[in-house]
Amino acid sequence: MAHTEARASPWREFQLGVLGGCIYGATHTLSGHPLDNLKARLQLDKSYYNLGSFRAAQKLWVEHGLLGFFRGCVPPLIGSTMYRSIMLSTYEWSYTFLDKRYGKGSFMKAEILDGYIPRPMVFASALFCSLCRSIAEAPFEYAKVMQQTDRAWQLSDVYRGLPMQTYRTSAMLILIFGPFDVIKQKTEWGRTIVGQWLVVTGVSGMSYAIIWPLETLKNMAQGAVPYSGATIGVRLRHLGGFWGLYRGAGPGIICGGFRNGMAMLAMASFQRAATQMGLREE
Repeated sequence: MAHTEARASPWREFQLGVLGGCIYGATHTLSGHPLDNLKARLQLDKSYYNLGSFRAAQKLWVEHGLLGFFRGCVPPLIGSTMYRSIMLSTYEWSYTFLDKRYGKGSFMKAEILDGYIPRPMVFASALFCSLCRSIAEAPFEYAKVMQQTDRAWQLSDVYRGLPMQTYRTSAMLILIFGPFDVIKQKTEWGRTIVGQWLVVTGVSGMSYAIIWPLETLKNMAQGAVPYSGATIGVRLRHLGGFWGLYRGAGPGIICGGFRNGMAMLAMASFQRAATQMGLREE
């Protein structure tokens, strides 16, 4: 997710992260929203609970046509552009600050198991940006979930499900930024745009697969399913047991990997162009 260009100052990387994050966010939404809608139906609409991904897609097409796959696209398009701009700019600022502040051999740059465990500076930066992103993202995710399931949303409820949103986002970003940084340090995969696409698609898909139960619980909390304030136990019973937490995982994991890979292509191209245009010179 982070770029591989030579870094300027933390402030300049923050500025470029704002622009790069906007590009990343818009590409992320437009490339993956149809699968995201299918995932939401499988998680939250009981009439889809006994269907596989293919039959669910057929049902969504028959009932709502093409519009059904893009329903609720506007809130996440606006929101994704904004909160992924916040996510990447705060990550780049934190990563660059820690990289320049601490020398080799410091705790922040400690190479555990010969560098195959992400460095503490990566964990710290991922956690920092995930907290910033969650606060900005929650209202848009809430509006998206409500629109995807044909329900009206209310301004007073925009931060419903914020704790679960924060847990999910923190786990997801640590599991994306961490492996990406290790691969970037240990291999040549991150040196080309195609390599970056393959790495980000792979680590994002892996991350979504691991945190998928949190994704389901986040959507249920935001959508007040089965009702607002329900405990995890109640939600598990509503889903029919533990494996119900993986409802919609197929399209969701594919979507998560694909859309992050496409967004990385767009963002990496921007960062490379920024370097070529001299925007890192101060």
